[in-house]
Amino acid sequence: MARSLTIFRGLLMVITVVALAAGCGVKAPPVPSSQLAPPGVSNLRAVPQTDGMLVSFDVPSAPTPSRAVDEIYLFYGYLPLTGDPACPPCPPKLKKYHKFDMVKKGEKEADKMKGGRFQYLDKNAPPNKEAVYQVMLVDASGRKGPRSSFLRMPRLMGAAAPQGLKAKAGDSVVSLVWEEVTTLTNGQKATDISGYIVFRKGPDGEKQLNARPLTKPRFVDRTVANGKTYTYRVHAARKFRERNLGGEGSAYISAKPTDMKAPAAPMNLAGASLKDGIVLRFTPSPDADVAGYNIFRKTKGGKWQKVNTAVVIENTFIDKGVKNEVQYYYKVQALDAAGNASGFSEVMDIVHLP
Repeated sequence: MARSLTIFRGLLMVITVVALAAGCGVKAPPVPSSQLAPPGVSNLRAVPQTDGMLVSFDVPSAPTPSRAVDEIYLFYGYLPLTGDPACPPCPPKLKKYHKFDMVKKGEKEADKMKGGRFQYLDKNAPPNKEAVYQVMLVDASGRKGPRSSFLRMPRLMGAAAPQGLKAKAGDSVVSLVWEEVTTLTNGQKATDISGYIVFRKGPDGEKQLNARPLTKPRFVDRTVANGKTYTYRVHAARKFRERNLGGEGSAYISAKPTDMKAPAAPMNLAGASLKDGIVLRFTPSPDADVAGYNIFRKTKGGKWQKVNTAVVIENTFIDKGVKNEVQYYYKVQALDAAGNASGFSEVMDIVHLP
């Protein structure tokens, strides 16, 4: 009887396991639609332009076609620089919007996407007004993401472009000077120029060199490398609500810093007469950027003349243009990669007696 009961319990457990396995069609609770909807845009940016306001933000990539962004809603509004007259501290209520259909991928929409970042020039943004924007994304399944945070950016008349930008390259340094800016792009006098912003293009890409506007029309760039070309541009900035808004940029100017430090002179020049001529040997210059050496020779009462036709790479040299029983004087000079010449080594004299 006990054995039969044990067998029955075993069969019951097997049946239960099979039943659970057959009924396990749903392995997890369904994912809420809010988690599948496009995320909110967090890097919305607006930059004032001479012909409008350039609005940009990143469009997130989608793991599946059904979650790809199909529509973009750009909500907008324009307020006086003092805020909403009815309620200056209140957040604006944006009801108007531009809708962009990313499925049709028309020429206009295609031109707005660059490397996953959407750009739109809002030419309706009036000057001397504060433009306010929000963005909402809609995916291929019609799910709407949340609206982004408000972005507020005044479109002030920009400062005029700085004139007379000049660059002077030195050894690991570039010095810039330009004329002061006192007017706006429309020629009106500017009373709120906060300073100047310097941009540089170089081997490491384009970057802004100063975090705060410069109060004087000059800048010294000590973050350059010799032998490389750098291009500079300067913008004057106007200050509004603790923001420094750059105006039109100056003309570009390029500079190439150059090594101007001469290497140390070679030392311990010595010579010996051989059948082929006079062989010279010296201790090389210790500088790492030495490109080679020049050998100079003269006879007693004569003038110094360079013996080598090409730069000597090694620290030895055979002068074959000598005559027997003539006394010669020699000295050596080092050259670096930038063409800087060192001082001369000590003078050595020798009579050619092979």
